Formats: sequence, structure tokens, C-alpha cells
Amino acid sequence: MLLTLSSRLREIRRVLKAFGLGDGQQSIWERSMRVWNFVTLVVLGLMASVLVSPATSAQPGWGSSEPIVTTTLISDHEAVEPGQTVWIGLHQLMPEGWHTYWRNPGDAGAPVQIDWVLPDGVTLGEVQWPVPEQLPLGPIMDYGYKGELVLPIALTISESFAGERLSLTGEASWLVCEEICIPELGSIALDLDVGSARIDGAAAAEIERFLERRPDPARATEIARFARSGDGVILALEGDRFAADLNDLYIFPHDQGLIAHAASQNVSRVEQGYEVRLTADYLEAGAARGFVLSFEDMSGEARAVEVMATYDADLESAVNVTGGGRLAANGSSVAPNLFVLFVLALGGGLILNLMPCVFPVLSIKVLHIVGSAHEHPAVLRLHGLAFLVGVIASFVGLAAILLALREFGLPLGWGFQLQVPIVVAVLIVLLFAIGLNLLGVFEVGTSLQGVGSSLADGNSVRSSFFTGVLAVVVAAPCVGPLAAGALGLALTQPAWVMLMIAAALGLGLAAPFLLFSLVPGLLRFLPRPGAWMETFKQFLAFPMFASALWLIWVLSFQSGSNGVLLVGIALVALAFAVWALKQGGVVWKGLAAVSAVILVLSTVGVARLPVAGSTQSVASGEEVWSRARVAELQSEGRAVFIDVTAAWCVTCQVNKIRVLNTQEVISAFDAAGVVRMKADWTNRNDEIAALIEEHGAAGVPLYIFYPADGGEAAILPSVLTRDEVERAIRAATGVSA
Repeated sequence: MLLTLSSRLREIRRVLKAFGLGDGQQSIWERSMRVWNFVTLVVLGLMASVLVSPATSAQPGWGSSEPIVTTTLISDHEAVEPGQTVWIGLHQLMPEGWHTYWRNPGDAGAPVQIDWVLPDGVTLGEVQWPVPEQLPLGPIMDYGYKGELVLPIALTISESFAGERLSLTGEASWLVCEEICIPELGSIALDLDVGSARIDGAAAAEIERFLERRPDPARATEIARFARSGDGVILALEGDRFAADLNDLYIFPHDQGLIAHAASQNVSRVEQGYEVRLTADYLEAGAARGFVLSFEDMSGEARAVEVMATYDADLESAVNVTGGGRLAANGSSVAPNLFVLFVLALGGGLILNLMPCVFPVLSIKVLHIVGSAHEHPAVLRLHGLAFLVGVIASFVGLAAILLALREFGLPLGWGFQLQVPIVVAVLIVLLFAIGLNLLGVFEVGTSLQGVGSSLADGNSVRSSFFTGVLAVVVAAPCVGPLAAGALGLALTQPAWVMLMIAAALGLGLAAPFLLFSLVPGLLRFLPRPGAWMETFKQFLAFPMFASALWLIWVLSFQSGSNGVLLVGIALVALAFAVWALKQGGVVWKGLAAVSAVILVLSTVGVARLPVAGSTQSVASGEEVWSRARVAELQSEGRAVFIDVTAAWCVTCQVNKIRVLNTQEVISAFDAAGVVRMKADWTNRNDEIAALIEEHGAAGVPLYIFYPADGGEAAILPSVLTRDEVERAIRAATGVSA
């Protein structure tokens, strides 16, 4: 059952809070810097909470039938009395290998969040966080808990509380991770009798065990000071407890982003106590910051102290971090050679010009170049710059959206916009309208100019800008050679690197048009304008219609026959509106307006359709990809070829027609005993998104070849040839293809 509107709003607010985005106390800078904290983890299905109804127990992540974490609410009392303060606790049990997060999750993750519904006369204290474990994962460091966890919370019943029962309810959200991460949601509840106090011995023991794992508060004689200078943070500790020798001193900061969690912590013994030198991250120092210090005392007992360190400007000159190195905010090192990444992205953008999904759009500007080449060189240069700005702004915008959506836990890849049916529907209508315009059904300058077609056609500077925008929207899913590698690497880097690589892709895509625009000498190689241009212009309408037809095919996998029907109605309405306007008269204009309304409603209606449960069917001899099946086949000593594809990926379809679906290649696979599998990413699928990210790719096509001997998987080029596939078969199986 769908949630009510109010329930949905609560779910969305809770999800935002879980990732620090609903906290009004954070600065815009802090919130924006959190965007790339999740780049190194695949967080599955966080926004599923908007689509499912709350239950009385934890809701699993997508693709799971049972929650990973068993979560209940316990109390150290079975019965309470007015005026009493008791302990309750959120009790969680995790399977082996899984973990949840501390109040500061570290480089990536999210802590438990609880929205309470409290009866009158009942108040709750703050969550008491036990000392966490260090959870290193590759180049990042997280803080959290494994196995079992109780988060104690003090509950106070007022003297005036009336009633024989105390009912406590709430909605909890948490992130549980192994190699992948799954957000889970659950409704929690606790009913206590009100009367004579009665202790629950078992629950009280559980809560007490975790209360003992809380850090001790600092004593009045213990002082903590800190400062930041450049890339360094220094924490100075003085007082009774720090005067003794301590072993394995480790610092857990309360605030995410204050230090680079995976960098070294350099501890020095000084006369007054200890100094810990840390590597700074993006968060500014602030007036005071909390830290938990874990260590072993002289007797070898594990202890922890919680301190609130004040900022001391006198320490700034002492900040001198040694070791650890500067890490990106997500814990991954900045790419050692950004120039190589930039060149790869630039070359990838150039190659996008050759992709069949881009040609129909760029052909409009080719026509414009021919028409203006020998008459308006100054204006042409302006058009070139406008096209460049449109392309780069769109690439950077898509990259920013991708990074922002990952903050919500959505494992998306490059080209994700064509996984959204409404985007596909709008593009179908837009490409159809441009085709009608090129055929002369309506001309630039008519009343329809403002509804979309003239944005990418015509001779205005604005049209050049929006042609750049449209080119990027349809080109982004075509991750070709070089671009795939550059984007895959960029997705592991800080946000500014990702945005820089996106800009480089845009520069590469716009370079040919820009070159003709800025270098007048090259224009002499272009043919002179003439009557042939009108015929050429009309001819270009048919690539537009072909592109629209391709997107209708894509939509059929996403929204089924109903989606195709709605977009068909929209296209008929568009054509009728154009025809009616040309008839003139008030009645015809009214009919055109009605058609325009039908056009909008039909297009928007696609968004209301359920996403199709299945996409492309597998071909004969293929299997649907699953991790379990791959593991099973590898255990049998079988080679496995995985085609990670999507209906909206033109490069994928070209590779199928030219290589993968040819009888010669299929026979080569069969002769070598290779199992062919398809991972279809036409609709959003978080497991496939995780597979793509695991292999360092940014999107599709992706071709993975697991050898028969169980060795490391090989990644084939984005644009396939028969020879390359046959060489890969021989390498994976040792059998001549």
C-alpha cells in the first residue's frame, strides 16, 4: 500500500536527516562537501523508503526479502512509575561481516536516526554511543559496530503522568554494510506498565553492558585544546589521565569532515601530556569540537575518554602533520596524474562526435555551419562559443546531479537520465518536434518556437546553446572508448576532479564545431551554400525521427505498452497542434491549445506509470546475470562473459549488431564452452550499478570476461570488434576460437 502524503514526507525527512542533509545547523559548504563522501561505497536503494509503507519491523533494502539487521526496542524495566528515569535501548543484531555506524560514520556511511512519537509527560535523553571500532576498507576509514549493539537512551516519566500504560513508538533508519551497503527502515515500539517499578533483569544487563562501553567524561583537571593550520590539525591533551603512559591512543572525532579519517594519527608524548597530529579535511575548525579518545592504560585495560576541545590559536604555529598524506574527502587519494585523466576525457569527448546517438543533433549545427560559413564569420564564432558553453554546462550539470544523488545513496552511473521514463518521453517529443521543423511543417518564428523545437534549431545564439544541451543529454549514455575509463577513474576522485573531467568531455564533444567557428581559414573546405541545403535540411529530419523511434523502443522496456501509447498520443497531439495553428482562426487556435494540453498531460502521464519489472529478454543461449550464478559457474571451471547493457545505449546495440549477435561470434563462444550472461541496466538496478562500479566503469557498455581458471576478470573495450572478442575467448579458455 502506498504511503499517505504525510507519511511520505516523514520518510523523506528522515532519509535526509540520516545523511546530514536535513540538518539546518550545517553550512552549505559542509553539506556540499558531503556529496562525495559516498563515492567509494555502493549504497543501494535509499529512496525506496518513499515507495513502501512502514511496517512493524525493519524493511529490507531492494532485492532482499528479509532485513539484514534485527532491531528491537528494549527497556531495563518492565513497569515504571511516575517521576522515574529508566534506560531504554535500541537493540540491533547483525550477521557476521556486516556493520552499522557510529554517530560520525567516518569517510562514508550514516548513523542510526530515530524519529520518536512520545506520549505527554515523557522525555528522552540523548543517545549514548558506545566507543566504535575502526572499519578500514581500502583507502577509506569508517567507524561503527559489528555483531550486537545497544544504543542506550534515558527515559524520564513526569510526576504528573496519567495512565496505566506507557506506549513508546518511533521510526528508525540505519545503514548496514558489508562490501555493499543497504539502508533499512523500521518502526519500533515499546509498551510499559505504569505503577510499581519492576526491573527486567535480562534487558537491564544488556543495556548496562553497553553503558559500560561509553567513553568516560573528561575530569575537571583534564584539558583538551586543538587548532588547524593548512592541512594539519593538532590536538593537545593535558591533565591527570594524560600524564600517564598510554598505549594505542586513537582519536574518534565527533564531526565528520574535521579530519581525514584514513590518514595516519601521529601521537607524541610531551611534558604536559600528549599531542596528536592529524590530517585536516574539509570542515572548518569551529569554536569547539568533541573527540573520543580510546587507549590502553598502564594495566592493559581498554579505556576511552570523551573530551570537548576548545580552539587555541596559540597552537596553530605547532601544527605540522607528518605522514598520512592529504586524502580526498571520501578517503581516496587524488589521482596522481590529472593531466592523463583530462586527456582521456578530452579524447572521449571527441569520439562521442562519431557515436550514432549524437549525429542527429549535431547535424543541425553542421547545416548551420554550411549556411553561415562564407558570410558571417564573426557571428559564427559567437555560435561556436555558445555551443561550447551549452555542452560544458550540461556535462558539468549532469556530473553534479550524479554526485548529489549519490549523497542520497543512489548507485547511479553515467547516462542515468535515460533510466527515467519521463526524461525519455520528453526527448521523444522534442526530437519529433525538431524533425517536423526540419521538414518545414512549421517554421522557426511561429508560436511554437517557445515550446522546445526552436531551442535546438534556427540561427540564434540561443539555439546553439540549446543544441549543446540536447547533444549532451542524448550523448551522455554513449560512453565510448577513453570516456569510459576517464569517467570510471573520476568517480573515485573528489567532486572537483569529477567536475573537471566532465568539463573536459564537453570540450572534446564541442571541439570540432568550435574549431570551424574560431579558425576562419578552415571554412574554405566547406561547400558553398545553395539550393541543395533545403533538401539536406529536410533529409536531416529522418535521423531525428529515427532517434525518436529508438527512444520509443527504450520506453517500451521501461513503461510497457501503456508508456508507448501515451507518448504516441503526445506525438499525434503535437502534430495536430502544429497543423491546426496553420489553419488560422480562433476555433483552430482553440483546438491547438486543447491538443497542447493533451500533449503535456500524455507526456507527464508516463511518469505515473509503474516501471516495468523486466527489460530486454535474453537471446538464445544467454542467461540473466546474477552474482550467485557467476560464482556457481566459476566453481565449475566455466568461463563467463557478461554483457552489461541497456536499451538506451546506442553503442551497446551497435556492438550487438556488428559483433556479439553475429553467428560467427556466437559459435566461437559455444565452441569454447563460454557461458554468456546479460546484465540489463535499461531500468534502474542497484546490483548492476554496483557491478559497474566494482569494475571501475562509469556506465554501459561494459563487457566482463571471467576466465575458466577462476583468475581476475578481463574488461573488454567499449567498442567491440570480432577479433578482440575472439582473442578474449582464447585468453579466457585456452581454446582456439
